[in-house]
Amino acid sequence: MLKNRDLSSAALCVVAILSAAGSTPAQGEHPVRLRISRQSVDRVLLHMEPIELTSSLPDAAVGAQRVAQQLVTNLIYSDWIALQEPLPAGLRFPPHTPETARGRTQDIARFILRLQIEGEQSGRMALVARLVEPESRTALLAKRYVVDFSQPERAVHHLADAIVRQLSGEVGLSQTRVVFSRGSGDNREIWLVDFDGEGLRRITRNGSLNLLPRWSPDGSKLCYTSYWQGRQRLLVLDGSTGKSQKIAEYDGLNLGAHWSPDGQELVLTLSHEGDAEIYRIRPDGKIVQRVSFSSAIEASPAYDPTGRQIVYTSDRTGVPQIYVMDKDGTNRRRLTYEGKYNDSAVWSPRGDRIAYVSRRGGLFQIFTVEPDGSNLQEMTLPEDGNNEDPAWAPDGRHLVVSSDRGGRPQLWILDLDSGVARPLTDGDGDDTTPHWSQPAATDENSPDR
Repeated sequence: MLKNRDLSSAALCVVAILSAAGSTPAQGEHPVRLRISRQSVDRVLLHMEPIELTSSLPDAAVGAQRVAQQLVTNLIYSDWIALQEPLPAGLRFPPHTPETARGRTQDIARFILRLQIEGEQSGRMALVARLVEPESRTALLAKRYVVDFSQPERAVHHLADAIVRQLSGEVGLSQTRVVFSRGSGDNREIWLVDFDGEGLRRITRNGSLNLLPRWSPDGSKLCYTSYWQGRQRLLVLDGSTGKSQKIAEYDGLNLGAHWSPDGQELVLTLSHEGDAEIYRIRPDGKIVQRVSFSSAIEASPAYDPTGRQIVYTSDRTGVPQIYVMDKDGTNRRRLTYEGKYNDSAVWSPRGDRIAYVSRRGGLFQIFTVEPDGSNLQEMTLPEDGNNEDPAWAPDGRHLVVSSDRGGRPQLWILDLDSGVARPLTDGDGDDTTPHWSQPAATDENSPDR
């Protein structure tokens, strides 16, 4: 959802669907509870033994501490793992750790995590990790990585995801990244950040308004709407070259593209034929089909996980509401009836829920609903300020949103099952329109050596 103050005049015709509210006072540092009906999920309790350091390299101790601390952060932020207190010397729980992630000393840990740092050469080390079931003394997981002291992230993220998958059977998020728009006014660039808030970097530098970045399913490309050179257009950035290519520059709007699950098409809003309507296009920009025909504004389209349906916003009843249709434009049905302003709907990767933004009492809040319109749930509270631009994590459990609960729009991650939220970004500029990548690595292409 786009802020009024951040739009150029070319986009003002969709303000009725894409406007937003002002900020609210800053909130504290404590985890934020969401209004959900589900109970907190149980975390698996691990006991982390002191790091065994067998390397005599002068920088090994510092490197080992950095690796272990990042692993602690990744495991806690997975929302599947709890670590027994006290942690090994020098390690600490990350900010916004919920109490459910802190195991008491007297609690019986179900598993033991052992880390060993072996000497390699200056600036490099071997990280050996073992996950042990204490009663049987069986090693459930054993990994070995060669790690650069200055850049241990890839190995640590892979290890954290391997532990999560072993203990929960679910996909881990440590190797995922979030792309988003950062800046103010007509000066916004596309940025990238790792799941744990590290690795922040800017990936566009065209000095204009760049919005709504969206990953391709294989993570190799990004599409985004840009006002580069003063004209709204849809660009695709190739991750292998770092270069952006124009694929759509029709008259009027070229707004809010979303990839199909197979990466063979995108769905977006165009207005070159008059009204703002929804179209399917190929990655080269060629129009496949116009799928909406209405004098109303039709916008914010997104595919379901199968690629057979599209969820979108329409104000055909006089106010923006959420609708669903087949990808060819047939079988249209209205999904939301509560609230006078609903927008930015996105389908869960599991296909079981649709998240969207609804304005209630002057504030934008996140809601979820099942695809048949049942089981409406409010996921954020009015005291959390405005919460917008929801995007699902690959696990279908977490959302990343733009929230001004800290005083200005920043990215926050919401765990919809446990009800805990944590900040993902901070700093100058407003952070909006995030999108979450798919899981990166598997055991077949792991960084094991």
